[in-house]
Amino acid sequence: KTAAQNIVAAIRGGKQKAFDFKGLGKLGALGHRSAVAEVFGVNISGFLAWWVWRTIYLMKLPGWGRRLKVATSWSLDLFLPPELVNLKLTASSGISQEHFEPGQAVFHQGELGDRIYIILSGDCDVVREDGERETVLARLGAGEYFGEMALLNKTTRNATIRCVTAMDTLSLPKNEFGALAANLPELRAAFEQRMKQRMAAGGN
Repeated sequence: KTAAQNIVAAIRGGKQKAFDFKGLGKLGALGHRSAVAEVFGVNISGFLAWWVWRTIYLMKLPGWGRRLKVATSWSLDLFLPPELVNLKLTASSGISQEHFEPGQAVFHQGELGDRIYIILSGDCDVVREDGERETVLARLGAGEYFGEMALLNKTTRNATIRCVTAMDTLSLPKNEFGALAANLPELRAAFEQRMKQRMAAGGN
C-alpha cells in the first residue's frame, strides 16, 4: 500500500511516505505441543504459545472447509496416540541401464567415483584433461567397461568419459561393486589386472 501511494506521489509530485512495518509478533514451535511466542509485545511459552501458533496458521488456510478439516485433525491429535510408520528412505540399489548421447560426459575427471559402467552399445572416449588441453587416451566400445579404477583405488576419477556415438550402458553402484569384488576374488583380480594395463597406457 505504501509503495502504491509513493508511486502516485512521484507521478503527481506529492509527498512520499517512509515505509514502517510493525509486526504483530513472533512465533516458534518447539515440538511436543510446546512453543514460544511474542504477541503484541507479550512473551508466552508452553502449551498456550503452541495453541496460539496453531490457531494463527489455521486462520491463514484458504477456505473454511479446509480449516475445519485441519482443525478436526489437530483436535483428534490431542486425544489419540500418534501412529508411527517406518519409512524406507534409502535409494534403490542394483544394476541400472543408462543412455548417453554423443558429446555427453558420463563423468568428469576429478569427480568422486560412485559407479562402474559396462558398455552395451555405442562408443566413448577416455579423455585426460590438463587445463584447457585434452588428450584422448582410448576409445571404448561394446563389451568394455570403465570407472573401476576410482572404485578400486577409492579415489577420484582420473579421466573424463565422453560419449562419441549414442551409447547404452549398464551401471553398477559402488556398494554393489564392492560386494562383488570382495566375494569374488577372481573378478577383483581381473579388474585389477585391467586397471594396471590402463594405468600403464595412461589410465581411465
